[in-house]
Amino acid sequence: MMEALKGVAIRGISTAVPTRVARIADYTLLTEQEREKFSQGTGIEERRLAADKQYSSDLCIAAAEDLLTRLGWEKEGVQALVMITQSGDYPIPATSIIIQHKLGLPKSCAAFDVNLGCSSYPYGIAILGSMMRTLGLTRALLLVGDVSSRVCSYNDKSSWPLFGDAGSATALELDDAAEPIHFDLNSDGSGKDAIIVEAGGLAARHPPQPGDFEEVEVSAGIARNAFQLQLKGADIFSFAISAVPPSIRRVLDAAGWEVGSVDYFVLHQANKMINDMIRKKLGYTAEHEISTLRKYGNTSSVSVPLTLTAGAEQLAQGGRVLLCGFGVGLSWGSATVVFQPGTVLHLFESDHVY
Repeated sequence: MMEALKGVAIRGISTAVPTRVARIADYTLLTEQEREKFSQGTGIEERRLAADKQYSSDLCIAAAEDLLTRLGWEKEGVQALVMITQSGDYPIPATSIIIQHKLGLPKSCAAFDVNLGCSSYPYGIAILGSMMRTLGLTRALLLVGDVSSRVCSYNDKSSWPLFGDAGSATALELDDAAEPIHFDLNSDGSGKDAIIVEAGGLAARHPPQPGDFEEVEVSAGIARNAFQLQLKGADIFSFAISAVPPSIRRVLDAAGWEVGSVDYFVLHQANKMINDMIRKKLGYTAEHEISTLRKYGNTSSVSVPLTLTAGAEQLAQGGRVLLCGFGVGLSWGSATVVFQPGTVLHLFESDHVY
C-alpha cells in the first residue's frame, strides 16, 4: 500500500455552479417514458450548464475567491496552485497559470495542470499534498473544474443528459496535527476507449481533418462529431462495479477503518445504478452516502468536491469520510479523510466571467 500523507489538512472547499439549469424533462430527444426511465436509472433530473463565454477557469476562480475570503487567507501566502481539468481554456498554456495571474497570486506561486477526469480528487490531494510536504509549502490551492457539456452533442442521448458543469477550490495547509490521509490510486489504459474525445489539436494523435466537425449518426438517437465525447456506458458500469469496491476496501484497511466506522461515503457521481451497486457490495446504508446526482448530474472531475460542499450540513460536525473517484482513463482512486468540525464547505452559483 501507498504511504499515508501526513501533516496536511483540508481547511475548506468551495464549489461554483452556473445558474443555467438543464432539466431532463425538457430534453426532446427522449420520449416522456424514456425520460422517466433515464432519471430512475441515473438519478439525474437536472444539471447546470456554463453561461456563454464562461469556462472552467471562470468557475474555479469564483470558487477560489470565495474560499480565500471565507478562510481569511492572504493571496500572497498561497505557494502552489494545481488545476485538474479535461476542458481547459487552451491546449497551451496551462489553465492554472492563467488562473494564477487572474487571481492575483504571487509569481512565486508554483502552478501546473493535471489532465484527469472522474478520479481527479483523490489524485489531486495526493499530488499537491505530497508536493507540500516535500518542499515545505505552507498553503496551496487545489482547483478542479470542467465544462463537460461543451464536449457533448445535444444529439447524443448517451452523453448529453448526463453531464453538468462546475468548478471547485480546496485549500490545503501544512499542519503536523492533521489526521493522515490514506490513498489507493489505480489506472488501466486498456480501457481508454470507454470515454474518449478522439480529435484534438495539430499535435494530437487525431489532428483535425475535413469533416471532423460534421455530426454523424452512430445509432438511433446518437449523433456526434470527432471533437465530441464518446461514452460506452456498459463498459463503464462493468469497470466501476468490479474495480471500485476492492479499492475502497484496500484504503479502509490501510487506514484501519471498518465500513461501519465511516460517517459518509462520497463517490464520483456517475449514476445511481453504479453507486447503488457499489454501496450494496460494500454493505453501507444509503444514510451514509451523500449524493448530488438529482440536481447536478455527473460533473466529471468536480463531482466529489461538489458533493462534499453540498453535504455541508451533514459534515458540519466533521467525521470520517471515504472519497472515491472513478472513470475516464480508465482511472480510479480512493482516499480516507477526517474532516474537522467547522471546515469551510460552500456551494454557490456564479455566472461571472473573469
